Amino acid sequence: MKKTLLAALLAALMLVCTGCASFLERDYSVVQPHSSTYYESEDRSVLRAESYQDLVNDLMLLLTGGAREGTIWLYAGTEPLDASAAAERACKEVQQETPLGAYAVKYLTYTIDDSARNYTAIHLTIGYRRTQEQIASMVYTTSVSALGELLTAAARRGSGELVVQVGYFDHQEEEVRSIVDQVQAMEAPEQKEPWTVNFYPEGGDVGIIEILLKKS
Repeated sequence: MKKTLLAALLAALMLVCTGCASFLERDYSVVQPHSSTYYESEDRSVLRAESYQDLVNDLMLLLTGGAREGTIWLYAGTEPLDASAAAERACKEVQQETPLGAYAVKYLTYTIDDSARNYTAIHLTIGYRRTQEQIASMVYTTSVSALGELLTAAARRGSGELVVQVGYFDHQEEEVRSIVDQVQAMEAPEQKEPWTVNFYPEGGDVGIIEILLKKS
């Protein structure tokens, strides 16, 4: 059932940040942010899910929209699900295994309400460790080949950080660090402390690169 979420996040991010593209290069179902398949009737404050993958997609919609709270109604679908176990698993996956979750989310908490007859309500609270301005200021590139130019421009602007969404990344951590070292040597030779490079998710399917430019 899983297909890439590239199109989904592109569509969702148009609502919150101009010029931002996909945060992920992962396998997910295609989700339309205003599709009745994922929203409960006309109520845009409630998402619906009928599978575990729907839960993950719903969580990603909440994140890309910058939501701090959200509700998902989990219906009985083709796969049997324990709502509490599925919610815990989905929250962990989104926070730890997706680039946006690993970069931006501080915590995900939830409560379960199964008082309704035909669905279970999952009430979510999302805590962020990045501001919406930081998320919106991310730059998208299809590969790391443009990183040198992007970082050079950021250094010359006096930026304190550069966060890049990468469409394609194939175990290129050392290549990225080499690019960063070269740019720093050219643009900030007086800075003895190297610029910090972080990858999200670390050790996983990297989709976001964060570079912190140290100030003397």
